[in-house]
Amino acid sequence: MLNYRSSLVAALLLISGGTLVNAAETKPNVLSIEKEAGKPVATFTVEELANAFPSRVLETTTPWTNGEKRRYRGSSLKDILAKYGSTDAKIVTGVALDGFEAKLETKEVKAYDPIIATEVDCSDADRLAATCKKDQEFRPLTDADRGPFYVVWPYEQLPKSGNSNDENYRWIWFLAALRP
Repeated sequence: MLNYRSSLVAALLLISGGTLVNAAETKPNVLSIEKEAGKPVATFTVEELANAFPSRVLETTTPWTNGEKRRYRGSSLKDILAKYGSTDAKIVTGVALDGFEAKLETKEVKAYDPIIATEVDCSDADRLAATCKKDQEFRPLTDADRGPFYVVWPYEQLPKSGNSNDENYRWIWFLAALRP
């Protein structure tokens, strides 16, 4: 799986002309909490993140689910930032595997309490495809789901600017690092 993911990320980078972020260069399935670029103070696999922080479910639509609500499970971004002393920063930068960076205002993180999702609810399509067992409630996020780490916000609660492109920067797919 790692070779597939690495190949996929490399192909995407070649197409986009991007470069890998320092923290994700050798560990694409790891989330780094950094004080500055490439200098992590903590790193987490999906399992480690789930063990380190309480799990929360967020039911929301997204800009890409065509009005369909989905349930995502993961850790509160606010809790993660609090543990590593980043809540005093005005801005936290989320960095994706492809180098995309989004500046997140900590006042918005505090107000809307997004999660770093690592799982999504099992849909009927997942059950038909045998991606989920009959009574399974959640499954891990895949590449197709923008995972393994995906910043998910309560979409209906977010302020609307009238330009959806302005609003969508917050949704960080393939999250690799967080920096104050």
